[in-house]
Amino acid sequence: MPSHVISNSSLERQLLIQLGGRLRAERAHQGWTASQVAERAGISRTTLASVEAGAPSPAIGTYLKVMGVLGLAGDLALVATGEGAGILRS
Repeated sequence: MPSHVISNSSLERQLLIQLGGRLRAERAHQGWTASQVAERAGISRTTLASVEAGAPSPAIGTYLKVMGVLGLAGDLALVATGEGAGILRS
């Protein structure tokens, strides 16, 4: 594989890290503590830390819960309905 080609697993890892960072930044922007978001999402503080680190171990449903608490469900709706599909293909 040429060195300039990113493998699917590397790309997936990078995307999770970016998503986790975005969730962490949004939480901070809203002025919420990790404990507050974790409680509202019904997850542990440790699990939230994994989500914010972009770890692959939390279930997608866990990521979705955190997105919902932070008011980012609309972003997911764009992808789920296909309206944001071009974003994923670029």
